[in-house]
Amino acid sequence: DDGRVTSALMDAFQRLDYDMSVEAQVHLSLSSPRRVSIPGEGLSQSSPLRVALSGSTACVIHISNGILHVANLGDSRAVLGVQEQDGCWSALNLTNDHNAQNPEELQRILGEHPASERRTVVRHDRLLGLLLPFRAFGDVRFKWSAEMLNRLYDTRPDILSAVSESVRTLPPHYLTPPYLSARPEVTRHIIRPADKFLVLATDGLWELMHRQTVIQMVGEHQAGLLQQRPIIPSANTTLGNLQRLLLERRGRVKAVLEDHNAATHLLRHALGDDGYGSVAPNRLARMLSLPADLVRRYRDDITITVIHLNEL
Repeated sequence: DDGRVTSALMDAFQRLDYDMSVEAQVHLSLSSPRRVSIPGEGLSQSSPLRVALSGSTACVIHISNGILHVANLGDSRAVLGVQEQDGCWSALNLTNDHNAQNPEELQRILGEHPASERRTVVRHDRLLGLLLPFRAFGDVRFKWSAEMLNRLYDTRPDILSAVSESVRTLPPHYLTPPYLSARPEVTRHIIRPADKFLVLATDGLWELMHRQTVIQMVGEHQAGLLQQRPIIPSANTTLGNLQRLLLERRGRVKAVLEDHNAATHLLRHALGDDGYGSVAPNRLARMLSLPADLVRRYRDDITITVIHLNEL
């Protein structure tokens, strides 16, 4: 059964990517060359070409009979929240990032291309010097043949005008595609009594919060408690300062129960952290209201799913 689950997950990922690629190629072959845009057509987010030119990582969990399988593609992560016998929380990674920081992944991508490309396949820790993850859905500009891509560039400027400038030309040193893989890495874990929950999230969360902080925060939220360090007044602490410290601590305790949803709780703290374990409303508001042309300078897209294993 384990082998069937692993095979099914791998087949599903690769078939999805294949279908997206084929649909885009059919769309390209049936469309006539256009030097000008038809209003609305090239901008459609659901256009097969637009979909295939976009890229996405993925992390999928399958749970059955106490066995957990994780299929991961790219740099999203699955982290298990484990409660030790003393009540403390620990974080257990169930996935590996597919990028240049993973030595095994780096060797895999280098081994799939000629030795003459060893210095160009990965440049500045990016695929062909452009893309951070080495595995993803879509992003066909790292998968299609040079001939197919040149046809796209020559015949569909209406589509290309709606995407980022880096997508409009052939990647440098594009010699032996495909460079990007849609084959997931599947790992297996037997669920133990100490395994309480699982956090799935895109890299946008992990860039802002350490995995141990994430697990600790969800664990405390799940218990409805927040461990507070004791307040030890200094010699010059006044009653007014002590009252302020006590009010701040009470506010932090209340904040734990402010969000009924653990994923929402994580998101608010990731974007609005004041550096002391609380959410600064002004900072949170600023992070959520950044204009589209500036937002990627401050944060990546964030998707979070929290699975409580004791509820299965």
